[in-house]
Amino acid sequence: MKKLALALLLFLAACDSEDAQVFKTGAYKLTDSLNNVPTTVNFSEDGRFNGKVVNNMMGSYTLGEDNSISFSPIATTMMMGPQEAMEAEQNFLQILPKVKSYKMQGNYLVLITDNNGELVFEPYTPQDNK
Repeated sequence: MKKLALALLLFLAACDSEDAQVFKTGAYKLTDSLNNVPTTVNFSEDGRFNGKVVNNMMGSYTLGEDNSISFSPIATTMMMGPQEAMEAEQNFLQILPKVKSYKMQGNYLVLITDNNGELVFEPYTPQDNK
């Protein structure tokens, strides 16, 4: 009985770890953005992303082995906004190129930087921002 229970636990743990690491495309909102400025990113299945802090941003991403992820140079529009929002945007644009890997925690996407910093994103629908 103990062996059966242990085998079942190992099987469930293996299923959870495999499912947890499949990259999920879609719209995400940063949970802890600088100055609490809404920061959103949408990942499409064709390897492109777009998002918004003050300005619209866009680029492409590439998934690799061992949950690696890399981003192309990011193109942005060039509007001005409130100082706190501009600081949040510059901070995000400086961190994103340092992202080297990802993990999924349930429906949350966690992007991990080269110094093991984490950007945690929750799923959202664009209407949440209005």
